[in-house]
Amino acid sequence: MKRVFALSLFIGLFSCSDATQQNSKEKKEQVAVSNETLVTEVEGMVCSMGCGGSIRKELKGTNAVSRVEVDFDEDKEKQIVKITYDNRLISRKEIVDRIEKLNKGQFSVDIIGSTVVENSVKGNESSENRKVNVSETTFEIPNLLDILSAIVIQ
Repeated sequence: MKRVFALSLFIGLFSCSDATQQNSKEKKEQVAVSNETLVTEVEGMVCSMGCGGSIRKELKGTNAVSRVEVDFDEDKEKQIVKITYDNRLISRKEIVDRIEKLNKGQFSVDIIGSTVVENSVKGNESSENRKVNVSETTFEIPNLLDILSAIVIQ
């Protein structure tokens, strides 16, 4: 019985890791070239870490945003948020809509302006060096309850 359990556990762990490696490879291929910075005023933020973190997580999850900077000042009603992104992959309107839908509409966004990001190439650097990888590598642990229940059923 111990050998069957060990063998099942071994097979379960390694079969799950192949899927995880494939997902990681797919995510690494998603690359954005940051070419614009959008400057906004966001009303409704109560803290830099929680509110700024939820905005950052939402926008980086699009794989079109490479940087989100929050200039939080608790004495101000509106906070400055700078978003550097690839305008070929996401529009200003989509960025604003995503922020305003967060936390059941907690935030309202006004666009202050935008600037073009200069991607200068020095010497022999290729355009590949200008790309920004906005993906994250993840590792998924297999659900041990599923493995154990499969063993018990057998």
